[in-house]
Amino acid sequence: MESQPFSAPSGKNEITTSTEEPAPQVLPPATVTIGGPSPVNVLHSTSPHQIVVQEKGSNTVSNVFLIIGAAVFVIGLGLGGFGVLSWSDTLEKLDEIGAKKVSKVQPLLDDTIVFSSDGNTTNESFVFDTDIWYNVRAAQGVTINSISILDENNNTLFFEDKCKDWYAEDGIDDCKDFTTADIGNIDWDRYNEGPEQFINGTININATGEVTINNLDDDFWEDTFVISEQIDGEYFAGPAAMVGFGACVGCCIAPIGLLVGIIIRFA
Repeated sequence: MESQPFSAPSGKNEITTSTEEPAPQVLPPATVTIGGPSPVNVLHSTSPHQIVVQEKGSNTVSNVFLIIGAAVFVIGLGLGGFGVLSWSDTLEKLDEIGAKKVSKVQPLLDDTIVFSSDGNTTNESFVFDTDIWYNVRAAQGVTINSISILDENNNTLFFEDKCKDWYAEDGIDDCKDFTTADIGNIDWDRYNEGPEQFINGTININATGEVTINNLDDDFWEDTFVISEQIDGEYFAGPAAMVGFGACVGCCIAPIGLLVGIIIRFA
C-alpha cells in the first residue's frame, strides 16, 4: 500500500464546506404559567411569537353572576306572584273592610249634625252660613212627604238630589251603610258672587222619621280620608309591598347580575 502524507487528503475524502445556514428547527408548543391558574400557550415558529390566553377564571365568575341573576329573577317573580294572590284574596274582603270604615266614620258623621227634625218640623228658623256646605240627610227607610228650606225672600235653598254611592271600590255603600243617607244639599249658587253671608232660613219638613242637616266641612273629609287610608293600609299594605318588592327584584336587581355575567364572558 502506498502511503500518503497526513496533510494531503485524497480527492475522494475531500470535505466541501458550505456557507448556507442550517434549516430552522421547529420546536413543540411550550406551556408557560404566568402568575395565575390560566395557562399561556407559547407557539415557537419562525414568525413572531403568538400568545393565546384562555380565561378560564373569567368564565367561572361569569357563570356565578349569571346563576345569581337567574335565581334573583325567580325569587322576584315568586314574590310578585304571591303578592298578586294576596291582593286578590284581600279584594274578597271588601265588605269586611267597608264595615270597618263605616264603624269609624259614622261617629264623625253624627258629630256634623247642626239641625235635626223628628220628621215633623214647621217654620223652624235656622241661620245658614254661605261659607259652609250643608248636606241634608234622612234616616234609612224614612219617607219624605215634603221638605222646604227658604231664605228671607222665599227663595228655595234646598236642592233635592238622589243619593249616590260616590266610590264603589272603597267597600262602602254611601246610601245604605250609614244610619242616614244623602237626600240633597243647600244650594248657594245665587250667593257665590258675594262675600260670606248669614242667611235666615225657614225649615218645613213632613217625613216619617228623622231628617238632619249636616255641616260636612274640610275637617270631616280630612278625618274620613285618614281613616280610610289607615284601614286600607292594614289590608293592602302587605300585598302591595310584596308586589312592589318582587317587581323591583325581578326587573331591577336580577338584570344587573345577568348583564355583569354576560359582559365578563364576552368582554
